[in-house]
Amino acid sequence: MAARLAPFIVVAVSAIASYLPVFTNEFAWDDGYIVLLNKDIQSLSNIPAIFTRPWAGAVEYGLGQAQNQPYFRPVAEASMAIDWAIGQGPNPVIFHTTNLLIHVISALFLLVWLRRMQQSHDKEGTPNTWLAVAVTLFWAIHPVHTEAVNLVTYRTTLLSGLSTITVLMLLTKPGWRRIIVASLAFILGLLAKEVTLVTPALLLVTDIFTKNFNKFRILQIYLPLAIISFLYLGLRQIMTGPGMYDFFDGMTGFQRFAMIFRVFYLYIRLVILPFPLCPFYDWSILGIPTSLLEPDIFAGLLLMLAFPVVIVLCLKRLPVLAHGLTFFLVALLPVSHIIPFFDAAGERFLYVPLMGMALALLALGKLRASKRAKTILALVVLVAYALLTFHRSTEWHDSETVLKALVRDFPISVSANLGLGQLLTDADRSDEAIPYFEAVTKLAPSLAVGHGMLAVAVARTGDYERARTILIKAPPPEAQLPSAVQIARDELAKSNQQAILRALGL
Repeated sequence: MAARLAPFIVVAVSAIASYLPVFTNEFAWDDGYIVLLNKDIQSLSNIPAIFTRPWAGAVEYGLGQAQNQPYFRPVAEASMAIDWAIGQGPNPVIFHTTNLLIHVISALFLLVWLRRMQQSHDKEGTPNTWLAVAVTLFWAIHPVHTEAVNLVTYRTTLLSGLSTITVLMLLTKPGWRRIIVASLAFILGLLAKEVTLVTPALLLVTDIFTKNFNKFRILQIYLPLAIISFLYLGLRQIMTGPGMYDFFDGMTGFQRFAMIFRVFYLYIRLVILPFPLCPFYDWSILGIPTSLLEPDIFAGLLLMLAFPVVIVLCLKRLPVLAHGLTFFLVALLPVSHIIPFFDAAGERFLYVPLMGMALALLALGKLRASKRAKTILALVVLVAYALLTFHRSTEWHDSETVLKALVRDFPISVSANLGLGQLLTDADRSDEAIPYFEAVTKLAPSLAVGHGMLAVAVARTGDYERARTILIKAPPPEAQLPSAVQIARDELAKSNQQAILRALGL
């Protein structure tokens, strides 16, 4: 019994140890309004209402409500209401513990599924349990998941991932009970995050590669999953509204096309080298494409072309590698910008695709290298990932710590400098905010908000003459956007700083 449980204990303990800082972390990033300003999660009696409106539909933040209109994620929000009730308020320990628990359960289910995939792809050989443990740990402690695990807001990703691996784990074996439970898990996943829709496609990939696809599974499994998917899409259409933003607004068709390869390269790089990490990939970090010959775009194009070639070449000799790479590509489809959406890129989007990479790594067992060499390599990689995950989790302690890490690693990010400056200004630390707003005016000189906020920060230090000069020299705003003067006036009025308004003549 102990021997059978040992692999699961190793995975669970390793994942928890890598994420220990979450237990002392505060709420950060979008948690500031999704959790702390969300009336719906403050009482269990509100849970029925959560299922009648878009994600964050009752937050006390108008912009937050508006920008989340396209999303319907009531299961994630209902789970937060349960956490609120357990902690009798916004207790970050309870919320973060739930996130980590979901992640650990997903890792344990992944281990079960990977061991079954070993048996399916190598019926004559003896399954290598500790190889399955190693590749499960690759997924469980991978630093790219720190964003989803550390942010309560991104519990949507965790629940969606848990739903997907639950369906895959259950439906690798026949049985009506398994089908019913898997269907329920699929429904809950859809109501947590939209990308769960890719689950039937991932199951189909698995069935094809394990030679388990037949007409009976079409009727017993795929037909119910298809019906559930169509019903969900209809419900989502009723419950959601149009989005406020288009990240690709104003870009040419070529630029949108080139971004597919840039983002693909970024994801491959993050799988192999998850450092530095970024909670918000804006245009100042990614860059607007100008040519297919830009190094990362060209590399992404070559990699995208290489994947199907490698898959075909490995079909007979290393089917598990071909299976894993195909799984990765299919799981990545919803976030590949073939159909552009608001977020240019996000580390949380790799949560399910990385399961495919873990599956592909089972092929390491077939490599002609000494067992000692493979063991040493695995240990070095896993220890390095665990240390990076632990360190990155400390940087998610609160919004200030993660923004400072973002500015440190991506000093050219306009969003990072602006966000940190705004946070420090709101905390009445305007003198500390000035350098970050100055960076914004240099990185994006035509952006009125940088000049407006710089003037506010300078004025709050008592240097009214410089603040007036900043506003006078500020560039005119883009069409339909507020001017630097209007931004400064609104910011000072919001904090009821009438004396400064008079001093600046606003």
